[in-house]
Amino acid sequence: MKKKFNIPFFVVIFWFVCGILGLILPLQPDQISLDKILLGPGWEQWCGYDHLGRPICERLIMGAKTSFSVAIIVVLISFVVGTFFGVIGAWFGGIYDKFLVVMIDIFIAFPGILLAIVLAGLLGPGLTNTVIALSVVSWVGFSRLARIQTLSIKNRDHIIAAHALGTLDYVITYRHILPLIIAPLIIEATFSVASVIIAEAGLSFLGLGIQPPSASWGSMIRDGTQYMLVAPHMVLGPGFAILSLVLCVNLLGDCLREKMDIRGSK
Repeated sequence: MKKKFNIPFFVVIFWFVCGILGLILPLQPDQISLDKILLGPGWEQWCGYDHLGRPICERLIMGAKTSFSVAIIVVLISFVVGTFFGVIGAWFGGIYDKFLVVMIDIFIAFPGILLAIVLAGLLGPGLTNTVIALSVVSWVGFSRLARIQTLSIKNRDHIIAAHALGTLDYVITYRHILPLIIAPLIIEATFSVASVIIAEAGLSFLGLGIQPPSASWGSMIRDGTQYMLVAPHMVLGPGFAILSLVLCVNLLGDCLREKMDIRGSK
């Protein structure tokens, strides 16, 4: 279990540190060198250069910053909004819960990435609009999970006793409900991070996400598809980055789920 947990953890930390370095180091990912156009990997530049002579390695680092920035912001917004509406709907029930269920069903009826593409197309490309589009899509999973978890514990003895003693609803929610449902929500957040990274790359690949000259793994793959035969490193670099990060985030989520599963522990 320890090795299974350590490997994806260190890979995620590696890319996270790359994102931090993108904020600190004086990188020049947009510097054009005409004499280095489509040069392959070498000792000078491990990942080679793209069709404009820009260093792919530095653009991968800036792409990690973009991916983590979008993923963290979107997941935080979705976590707070989804958990709030899910707990409120399940706790008060009645028309509040029915309205929440209808809204969740409406959003689930549409494929998430398709809805994000539509919203991004309506709002326009850019970092802010990408965050808004993905947040509108991603809150549903947290809301559905928070509602189910709240319904399963709202009739427990200690919560009924707290309500009978006149404890305010928000106090019961903060002290008695959230601590019991936070573990599955954290696990959901890890899988949501992976989904948001893929969605952001997909939007950027379609030209609806992060716009040039800002680096994004999705837009780097889009540029590289035109030069697959002569410069495959333009696609392999960002493709491996997305594969390794998303895979390890999902593995990390699986490890957290096993670790937090009380029923499976001895």
